[in-house]
Amino acid sequence: MSTMIIFIAFGGLLLAIVINSLADHLPPDELGVRHRPTLPECRYCGARHAPVYWLALSGFLFKGGQCEHCAAPRRIRHGLVELGLALAWAYAWNWAGGAPEKFLPAAVILGLFMLIAVIDIEHRLILWNVAVASALIIGVMNSLLPERGLAKTLEGGLAGYGFWFLVFGAGQVFSMLVARWRGQALDEIAFGGGDVNLGGIVGLAVGWSGILFTLPLTIFSAAAFSLVYLAVQAVRGKASLFMVIPYGPFIILGALTIYFYGKEFAAFYLGR
Repeated sequence: MSTMIIFIAFGGLLLAIVINSLADHLPPDELGVRHRPTLPECRYCGARHAPVYWLALSGFLFKGGQCEHCAAPRRIRHGLVELGLALAWAYAWNWAGGAPEKFLPAAVILGLFMLIAVIDIEHRLILWNVAVASALIIGVMNSLLPERGLAKTLEGGLAGYGFWFLVFGAGQVFSMLVARWRGQALDEIAFGGGDVNLGGIVGLAVGWSGILFTLPLTIFSAAAFSLVYLAVQAVRGKASLFMVIPYGPFIILGALTIYFYGKEFAAFYLGR
C-alpha cells in the first residue's frame, strides 16, 4: 500500500506541472493577451527549464528555488501546487481504499478544482473555457458511474447552477444597496458570474443534495477567513469592511468536503 501511495503522489506531482502551466498562461496578461500553455519555463528569462527541473520542488531542492539559466526566483505557488496535489491524491487513494474506480473520479475532480482555485486566487477570475471544460469532463465522467448516471448528474448540475445564480442575484442587490449607501459605485462585486458557473460544476460533482450542504461550509469558511484577514489588516492599519475576496476556493472547499464526507456531514448536520 505504501509503495502505491508513493506512486499515486508522484502522479499528482506530474499533473501539477500541467496545472501550473495552465494557470500561468490561460488568464490574460496585463495587456489582455492570452498565451498558449508551454513546457515549464522561467517567467523572467523565458528559457525552458530542463526536464529535471520541470518540477518546481526539484528547483527548490537542488537550485535553491532559482532558475538554472538566470538564477531568478521560481514561483512559490508552483511548489505549493505540486506538494498540495501530491498529498491530495495520496489522501484520495487512501479514502478510496485502493479502489481505482473510486479513486480516479476523485483524482480528476481534485485536479480540476485545483486549477480553478489557483486562477481565482491569483486573478479573481473563473475562466469560461476552464469552466466549460471542467463541466464536460466531470459531467461525462459522473454520467458513466453506475451510482450516478446521466439523469442524476444533470440534475445536480442544474440545481447547482440555479442555486448559486440565486446567491449571485442576492449579491447584486447587496452590492447595489452598499453602493447607494456609500454614494459611489463599487469597483468589484463579491460574487460574480464565474462563481455561478462553478456552482454548476460543483453540482455535477456532488449532486443536487450535496449542493444544500456546500452552502453552510462555504459561508463558514469564507467568514472565518474574512475575520482573520480583517484582523490582520486592522493591525496593519488597512482594514476595510467592504473588502472583496475570491469565493471560488471556499465553494471548492465546501464541495470537496461534501464529495469525500457527504454522508458523515449530512448525519452530523441533521443530528442523526
